[in-house]
Amino acid sequence: MKGSGMPPCATPLPVATLARAWGPRLSHRLATVATFYGATFFGVAFFGVAFRGVAFRGVAFRGVAFFSVTLLALLSSLHLSAAEADRVAYLPVSSDRQQDTWLAQPLLKLSGAIESFDAEQLEITVSGETQPTRIRTERIVWVQPGWEDEDARAGMQAYQAGDWPQAIARMLAALKRRPAVWRQEWLSVKLANAAFEAGRYPAAFELIAQLDRKPLPLPMIGQLPIVWSGRTTDAGLIAAAKVKLNAAEPLARLAAASVLLTTTEATTAQRVLEALATDAERPLVAKLADAQLWRQATPVETARSVQRWQAKTDALPPALIHGPMAAIAERLQAAGEAEQAVELWLAVALLSPDPASPQARRAKQAAQQLLRTLGRDPDADRLK
Repeated sequence: MKGSGMPPCATPLPVATLARAWGPRLSHRLATVATFYGATFFGVAFFGVAFRGVAFRGVAFRGVAFFSVTLLALLSSLHLSAAEADRVAYLPVSSDRQQDTWLAQPLLKLSGAIESFDAEQLEITVSGETQPTRIRTERIVWVQPGWEDEDARAGMQAYQAGDWPQAIARMLAALKRRPAVWRQEWLSVKLANAAFEAGRYPAAFELIAQLDRKPLPLPMIGQLPIVWSGRTTDAGLIAAAKVKLNAAEPLARLAAASVLLTTTEATTAQRVLEALATDAERPLVAKLADAQLWRQATPVETARSVQRWQAKTDALPPALIHGPMAAIAERLQAAGEAEQAVELWLAVALLSPDPASPQARRAKQAAQQLLRTLGRDPDADRLK
């Protein structure tokens, strides 16, 4: 293995479907997630990754699909206590985005008390230390706040269970106590999702608009209820989106256009997205708007554009990558590229900032359905 960048005990596979579809970066992202969760919860020493595939302690998986399904099944069984300390996982500064061969590095993880969390950075004081550690938001993969407030804990538990009315009631009660600003924002993002899933669409869009009136941390933007796949048929949702299509707040316009892009209002939604995609004042919103437009691609256009889409998605911060990846997964599936699509659906579920989010759940369901279509029922069963 000289020159491979892998330890002697890691044996690379032949090119796996995921590596063919996405290249080394996504394989590295998946393995980075696996390394952290494996080392933390399952005593796994490491996951070795090279461009040619994935190896686990020298035992080669038959493909990244098996690796992804197994890991996702394990992660789905984890229910971290909401009363724990605040936790954050982030990429190391030394990560080289240009390498062609990857050795998986564990996500860096800290537990303690988050002192502040804004659009620029997160500050967390680790137990036993006096000085906070500062992390740039573009390096953050996920955040898991701990909650001392009983209503906040109950609201998060209801959210994870998909009990939207209970989640809304308890999180609203927690907000009335005016916790730290970043906690208010976090609860409001969850409320926007819960309202969206409960069919309270005007409230969901209004929360998005309110949140966008000041700079929002990237992991929170990544969790907003923006539609990245599927067709919208709910008349109430369409009506609420039309009201916000010309909102002053760019994220509200983005969310509204994402709903309307697959409806009879598609032409208007496309114009809004094209305008957002050229907004130099909000470059990340511009990139997300550009990615939304991929959802209109035909199979021929998908084949011609997928490499460019992949490059653009790879340049996004880790907390924002899962939405555009879902758009690509759906286009690949529509183009008949089922193997590539299932890998990306699995990656969307794995790489979401919140595995309990509605978006991550839908990605897992899409992967499960596609696995059954491919005759891979045992893999699909692991996702239950």
